[in-house]
Amino acid sequence: MPRRFRNESPGTPAHAAAKTALKEIFPMLRRGAYFYAQANDQAMVLRYAADYVDLSLLPGMGDERLQETPGYPVLANLAATNIFNRGDYQNAILYFQAYLSSGDTQNRELAFEGLSRSYYELRNYENAAYIATQGAAAYPQNWNMLVIGIESCGKTGADAKMEPLLASALKLQPGHKGLMEYQGKMFERMKRYGEAADVFSKLYAANQSSLDFACHYAFDSYNAAIALRRANPADTTATPLFERAIPLLKDILDNSPYAVNVAHALAVCYSMTGDADRLADANATLTALRVPAVTGNTVPAAETQYMPTANFEPLPEATAAADVPLSDVDINIPAAQTARPNTYVVIIGNENYKYFSDVAFAKRDGATFAEYCRTALGIPADNIRERYDATLTEIREPLRYLAEKTKMNPGELDIIFYYAGHGVPDVATGTAHLLPTDASGTDFESCVNLDALYAQLDEMPARNVTVFLDACFSGATRGNEMLFAERFVEYEVEDVTARGNTVVFSATTGKQTAMAYDEQSHGFFTYFLLKNLQESAGVITLGELSRRLTKEVDNKAYDKKNKHQTPTVNASASLGDTWRTRTL
Repeated sequence: MPRRFRNESPGTPAHAAAKTALKEIFPMLRRGAYFYAQANDQAMVLRYAADYVDLSLLPGMGDERLQETPGYPVLANLAATNIFNRGDYQNAILYFQAYLSSGDTQNRELAFEGLSRSYYELRNYENAAYIATQGAAAYPQNWNMLVIGIESCGKTGADAKMEPLLASALKLQPGHKGLMEYQGKMFERMKRYGEAADVFSKLYAANQSSLDFACHYAFDSYNAAIALRRANPADTTATPLFERAIPLLKDILDNSPYAVNVAHALAVCYSMTGDADRLADANATLTALRVPAVTGNTVPAAETQYMPTANFEPLPEATAAADVPLSDVDINIPAAQTARPNTYVVIIGNENYKYFSDVAFAKRDGATFAEYCRTALGIPADNIRERYDATLTEIREPLRYLAEKTKMNPGELDIIFYYAGHGVPDVATGTAHLLPTDASGTDFESCVNLDALYAQLDEMPARNVTVFLDACFSGATRGNEMLFAERFVEYEVEDVTARGNTVVFSATTGKQTAMAYDEQSHGFFTYFLLKNLQESAGVITLGELSRRLTKEVDNKAYDKKNKHQTPTVNASASLGDTWRTRTL
């Protein structure tokens, strides 16, 4: 009957007859639901209740005002809640909307909550935020609705809409640690650094062992002072904020002596407060960390990295020099089709080595891959940790950050680890290592054992882990010379197996060398990795990426160098072939 009704043209006798028949059926469906309710047959109750509501929603029935029929709100709410509890959120939305259209108020609060949750579960965060905001305005004591609204606004970056929801939630639970952290970071995004500092001062006072809270409190105080000085260089109200940041920054630097962003902010504080002696000491630290000293009274931009970081200058001038031509993958980087706020990236680009030959274009490889992560993959800049010419400590630091971040968000985050630089074999044990720029290559405790790295990544409770290694472990370099002059033959290390949910893309197979594509100013492997991200606009499965890299890298390396370089993929056995359908 419904199908026939839909097929008849409005205004025709057949349409009118069908409509009359449906109106006669409507109360029968209600009585059927009540009958099965008395028989305690819940499945049939739901079926009749759903059919009852479905009939009212048919095209052409809207003018019949069926939603005003006695009993309609009860059956609509029954259908909505049962279908919601089954996880059928798409259909639950229809029934919650039908209930709300009835004008009934008895279950209105729960309907708003169920409707907003349904949209949230379907990742329609804009609608979830809208419904939760409307519901929270009517029912400000509903904690669940407030949380749904806050989370949804966070997913869409709607900070202005989130602010009143957070304020309402904090009235219900003053001092809630998670909410306060949300509020502080919201103020940071809104560049309301003074308010952010006030929030994190309370969090830090209650959790003084938290490096995260200490960093946010310090940098928010610093950024608030910077904003005042940039607006008015003579503004003396900035001085107490600089002074408040100083002891915090000193404590952080004592625990993280490699943190150049902390060292730089501390030097700026001394400069802005006129402490010439301490500024000289701070500048000596910056010089030791190979970053520019703070001179003059120029007010810098606000600090955007809220954790200790070693990449104050991610792309050194030497890497961007005019005599290094741009590649066709360095330009025309596509815009992301999807934002990836839950993906975190660590990039190591080791080019200039203390004891060994340099790795041509490794910094360019890392910096351009970082740009693809930001632009083509839609990963927030704050989620990307870049390290160039990294020491062992500077490699371990962002990995520790990933470990803590995934621990805070188990099963929710995706991880990408990228490395361009030397790999080195331990001939005695047959093991492979990544080579920090200050390592001797014979003291393997100062290197990054590849098997240990995979184990560390596997221990992180991440959703997916993808590794890209533009390096080889045969003892050869990107050129034709050997990494160690005394090693006259290339060496094949034992295979290192990926674990858990990790997929590893390596630049070479066995004894092969990871070579440079000189005309494109990149390694062969990285060039074609970037090329495929460029051509696919960042939307490509790992299986397809593997197929293309294997073919394209080997062909071009043989054309240009007359040598094979065949990338390999090493996926955890527990993944089977499921990794092939994954994307970045």
